[in-house]
Amino acid sequence: MKKTGTFIVLLLAVASLSAQSTTKHVRSIYVDELHFPSHPELDASVRSKLISSLAQNCSSGCAVVEEDTADSVLSGSVDIQTSDNQSYRVQGTMRLVDKKGTVIWAAMIISIAPAQSIASNFADYTAKKLTAFLAEH
Repeated sequence: MKKTGTFIVLLLAVASLSAQSTTKHVRSIYVDELHFPSHPELDASVRSKLISSLAQNCSSGCAVVEEDTADSVLSGSVDIQTSDNQSYRVQGTMRLVDKKGTVIWAAMIISIAPAQSIASNFADYTAKKLTAFLAEH
């Protein structure tokens, strides 16, 4: 039993080191089209705001670039719900993957905002969470 426990700890340590070494190599991010099943018309707006927010929040070691020069891709699926016409709940499942398809970061992003600021609020919150993760690794 002790050998099995040691193997599992060793396996987890290797996986953790592997994930950390992968994130150190994130220098450029391409923001892919987002998927809005209930509001596809918001894709371009939120994507544009997400690119701007990432550019503002990225440290000097990170840049938002076109797909052919990026070493990682940010993608996601976003759902928007409203209980009235004044406030919206935006929930997105976002992930950053490297060129090999390895998931570097994944998060469920939930944002509640007035109708006129749902895109900006969601984009800013996503950018802050992702750049904070990259700064730690």
